[in-house]
Amino acid sequence: MVSSQNDIPNDQPVPKNIRNKTDTCEDEIDLIDYFRVLWRRKYFIALGSVLPALLSGLFFFLSPSDYKATYNYDVDQESYAVLPDGLDSAESPGQLAAEAEKDGLDEKGHRILIDRFNSAENLDKLTARLRESGSDEHAQEISKADIHLESPGELLTMSIVGRPRKDMQRICSIARENFEKVMPIYSVKEELSNTIAKFKAAMADIEKSRFSRMLELKRKRAISAKLKNVGPADSNGVLANVILHFDNVRQNSEYLPLAYQVQAADANIIYIEESIIADQEKYNYYESLVNLNERLLAEVMDKTSSHYAIQGFHSSLTDIVNNYEDKELADYLSAYIKRLENVMSTNTPVIEKPRVYPAPKGTVKKSVVVFAALLMITTFAVLLFEVVQQRQAPAS
Repeated sequence: MVSSQNDIPNDQPVPKNIRNKTDTCEDEIDLIDYFRVLWRRKYFIALGSVLPALLSGLFFFLSPSDYKATYNYDVDQESYAVLPDGLDSAESPGQLAAEAEKDGLDEKGHRILIDRFNSAENLDKLTARLRESGSDEHAQEISKADIHLESPGELLTMSIVGRPRKDMQRICSIARENFEKVMPIYSVKEELSNTIAKFKAAMADIEKSRFSRMLELKRKRAISAKLKNVGPADSNGVLANVILHFDNVRQNSEYLPLAYQVQAADANIIYIEESIIADQEKYNYYESLVNLNERLLAEVMDKTSSHYAIQGFHSSLTDIVNNYEDKELADYLSAYIKRLENVMSTNTPVIEKPRVYPAPKGTVKKSVVVFAALLMITTFAVLLFEVVQQRQAPAS
């Protein structure tokens, strides 16, 4: 009886506070056991992490050095704007390129250039050019060139990292050729498309206003014909020595004497007729410019996939302008060629030949990363091995 009162039945639950204390004690014991396992395997952990990290650091230190060169470009909005607009403006009639100065680059010009430079199409061109430039024994090293274009401030910075040092001049010349001669072709292609759209929009405006002008011309002719059939007024009713002043005679011609009203109507007819003729001439001129720009765009689109430089495009334009007998189109092409020449002459780095210096290897940083990774791997391996060993040990 006594034993039955003192013993705890098997199915009676253990109090919660006692169970929590037991779990905490077991966790502490397990954590201490873990430290004991790690301390017992400290030499293995050291050999598996410290020694490989030292060896990797020595490898990074003794590995061939990369060399770096940096070019800075002061690229503004006008340096890539090469297309004359060809549209007349109200402030300066007859001048070409009145509004095309900002077509090439806007306030995000540097970002646009960087995106174009880093595009897959341009990088493929650059890579192919690098591989084609070197001899067979150096082709692999040249293809490892690392070229970046960024805009840390007002200047565009092109950083070139490569090896060996004797090939850096060749790598730099290829990178510069891509940025200074090939990249402007992308701007030319975009500007050609924008200019064609502008000319077509201007042609659409002329077509839209043609009906209203013809309707106004018909109305003015009818007014003039009817005014001529009106009999003269009594001269006694006309006040002498009266001078009429109008800010706009065309809109207030009905207040003039009859003879002057007829003259004003005829003058308006002449003005509308000449405006229609001028609009038709503009329409024909814009149509010719659309055909010309579409021809240039087709040539650029056909050769953009290859390593097509702006100098080659300039040469083709020089050949085209010599074949044009139309003076207006020849003048347009001449202005175009002058702008291309301006791009080719101004798109140069601030320092023509920057210093080529060894690029930092980051030996310490790389060694620390290797050490941290190996330390985690060896620690996990030791703990995993200890668990497997305990499970395989026979029960005592």
